[in-house]
Amino acid sequence: MYYWSDYQCPFCRRFEQNTLPKIIRNHVQSGTVRVVFIEFPYMGKASMTAAVMDRCVWRQVREDTPEAYWRWHSTLFDKQGSKNSGWASKANLLEITQGVDGVDASAVDSCMQTHRSEIEASINKDMSQAAQFGIRGTPAFILYNRDVDTAGKLVGAQPYDRFDEAITRVQNA
Repeated sequence: MYYWSDYQCPFCRRFEQNTLPKIIRNHVQSGTVRVVFIEFPYMGKASMTAAVMDRCVWRQVREDTPEAYWRWHSTLFDKQGSKNSGWASKANLLEITQGVDGVDASAVDSCMQTHRSEIEASINKDMSQAAQFGIRGTPAFILYNRDVDTAGKLVGAQPYDRFDEAITRVQNA
């Protein structure tokens, strides 16, 4: 399941808090679904800052403690403020990061200073590819069964049952 998201998107927050945990419990843990999180920072400059920080957190923890990334990721949605209100400024995001076990905020800051332009270019490339799939906002999802080359698309913070039905339909295609 490819999942396009923006850390400032209130509908993404709703999906993260209400639906994603059920998908993880019922489909990811059993190994039937793998979630690929893709940044789609379209809601303002701070969205790109959060997306770049996301990549820096992942680079820091992916080898030793990938679960720290998901703690950080969930914490950002839990602490989400109003769109473009300043909550997703670099300084505030680094302060939030300091409170996440297993993530080194100073290493994340260093990564952002050193690699921001390269990471932004990569994110912009991902956004262009998403546009080719008709993705124009968040949250958006493409469920893909590579064994039979079948896909389904969901847009918005749909209830769990819609995802369950779509996953079953794509699996049984």
